[in-house]
Parts: sequence; C-alpha cells; structure tokens
Amino acid sequence: MDRQYAVKAHTNIFLIRGREYEVTAPAKFDRITGELVDDKKLDDAAVELANEKYRQDMDIISPEEIKKYRANTNLSQRDLASLMGWCPTTLALYEKGAFPSEANNKALKALIIDRQIWRDIYKASRNVRMPQA
Repeated sequence: MDRQYAVKAHTNIFLIRGREYEVTAPAKFDRITGELVDDKKLDDAAVELANEKYRQDMDIISPEEIKKYRANTNLSQRDLASLMGWCPTTLALYEKGAFPSEANNKALKALIIDRQIWRDIYKASRNVRMPQA
C-alpha cells in the first residue's frame, strides 16, 4: 500500500433490491486529505459483505452451497444446468455471486435438501449423465 494511503474501517450503506444494508469493512483513505479513495479489491469485498447479508435475509442460496452440492454429486456446471433446464451461463452466474430468481432459488434449495427431488428431475430429463454419488 502506498505511504500516502491508509486502510481503516469504514461504514457504508448499500441498497440491494430496495433494502438497506449497513456494512463496516476496510476502506482506503488519503492520509493527507482524509478522503475515501476508490480501491476495487476493498470496495468489492464490502459489496460482497452486503450481498451476504441480503442472501441471509432473503434465504438465498450462496455460490459456495451450489459449488459444494456439485462437488458432492460429481456434477459439472453444464450437467447441473441441464438437469435444471437452465442455460449453463445461468448456473455460472449464480456460482459467481449473482442472485437467482425466486423460483430458481427455491428449486436449488429443494434439490440440495431432498435427494429424491434430484432423482425425480433426473428421471424426467434423461439427457444428463448419472453422477457417481
């Protein structure tokens, strides 16, 4: 970090889909003026903290939960997307942090909770290889 900058805790309010979330996270400040300075890495980390609060409030599946499920079932992104009837890009976006639609969120959560749902979806689709689980 440059000597002219300091990193210290900063509280900010983020508006996510009409809801406000207060987050305190490290931020970069100019040592001379005391002004907040843009720092993509620190700013992105603060946004992710706000997003996580939103996920918790709205009971939205996390990227980590999706990745863990795929690892446990030996499904690729493409396989799981095909199983769900989605474009592979949709699942990739969810694993990168995009919020799923309410319907897709419910479907993913149900799939993870109940293995029988997975079997039923698989039998209905038949175009996805059966993973070794």
